[in-house]
Amino acid sequence: MPNGKPAGVRCVQLDEQNRCRIFGQPDRPEVCGSLMPSEDMCGDSREQAMRWLGWMEQETAPSSPVGS
Repeated sequence: MPNGKPAGVRCVQLDEQNRCRIFGQPDRPEVCGSLMPSEDMCGDSREQAMRWLGWMEQETAPSSPVGS
């Protein structure tokens, strides 16, 4: 995704098993490599992990310019 992935949109590089197709490749986005799985991040289920990722996307989203 040349211009980044919008929050809430499934990454186009995930396969049917939710594995990254470009893992270990030089064109893999730096942010993907910076995500280190942890108990806090993953929780006890895929649902908890997805909630955490959604929160992270929301917290790190660029803010809108004032007046827009």
